[in-house]
Amino acid sequence: MSSFMTIPDLQKTPNMSKVRNLLIVKLSSIGDVVHALPVSAALKETYPHLKICWVVEQMAAPIVQGNPYLEEVITLPPDWRKNRLSMGSARLFAEIRKELRARHFDVAIDLQGLSKSALIAWASGAEYRYGYDWLRELAPFLLQRIPRQPESVHVVDQFMDVARFLGAKNTTIKFPLCIPPDEEKSALDLLDHAGLDLKHPFLVINPSSGGGGNKGWGAEKFSAFIDAFTAKTGLQIVLIGGKGDVEEEKSILSRTKWNPSSVVGKTNLKQMMAILKHCHLHLCGDTGSAHVAAALGTPIISLFGRSNPDRLAPYGQFQNVIHHREKCKEACRRFHETAPINSKQKCLSPPPACIASITVEEVVAKAIKLLEDNGIGHQ
Repeated sequence: MSSFMTIPDLQKTPNMSKVRNLLIVKLSSIGDVVHALPVSAALKETYPHLKICWVVEQMAAPIVQGNPYLEEVITLPPDWRKNRLSMGSARLFAEIRKELRARHFDVAIDLQGLSKSALIAWASGAEYRYGYDWLRELAPFLLQRIPRQPESVHVVDQFMDVARFLGAKNTTIKFPLCIPPDEEKSALDLLDHAGLDLKHPFLVINPSSGGGGNKGWGAEKFSAFIDAFTAKTGLQIVLIGGKGDVEEEKSILSRTKWNPSSVVGKTNLKQMMAILKHCHLHLCGDTGSAHVAAALGTPIISLFGRSNPDRLAPYGQFQNVIHHREKCKEACRRFHETAPINSKQKCLSPPPACIASITVEEVVAKAIKLLEDNGIGHQ
């Protein structure tokens, strides 16, 4: 089964009672890996005998590390897909292929749907290789596509179509995130050192633009929100983010009249997860922390621009997404209501009208209402 063109027959399904080793390939990014977590839970609960392994890139590895449904997590080296046409890259891929084939996978599931992930699934040597509905680049030549069910609109449900195809009976959505006690303590210590009083409610803001793509709300609006929200509620605010968000943090802090706490650039991913677990509300854009918070059951306000919230909203919290995608049609003249669910849209110029149209006032009002709905009043 080593030929690139050997695609599993959808009519020929594996006997899952005899399958022992199953591979899940979901490499990145943080939010996307969170979306795929329920597949591991559904398959393991249906087939307790399965040994499930997950291949992931280094940046998103903490999302799957500690997952009780997994036998093993394989983290790819940071440079595994640099200079793909070089001899060094070819040697590294050969090493990855050898490592995967030593595990004798029967089934491989690619939940990324790109060349890089499909090649990993192919390299596993699994007789049965499947991908979810949206396959791109080389993936259609290496995987068998599992068609999307009409009711599966959100990407989490589209991934679960693959688990259901393999016979998963318990399709309750579970996000098995693991936060080690020592990382949780370190996170709370960081908040304490940043001046946060952990005895009182607090809101967490992630100002990151989610990897670019003109999706950011901007420092000016985030700082205006902080001032307006603090003046009305008196609740504590803490900023989070990675090292790449430090300049955005500085820009926000230079504008605010109030002085929010900040741990931007100071946490690892597990510590960020712990902070989102303990906060009372999370405000962010269309970025990974939104999906982590949703998986932890934390209320979220997520600000969406060009992305389709029907498919990508924090799972179970669609009602808390604020967007003005109607502006896409008005300003960009490129928005099509009949476009496929998976279609990607490129904005004409920054800042796009859809994200720029979200006002500070509507976000403040939404935040106050969500807090009140959860029994948290003004301080």
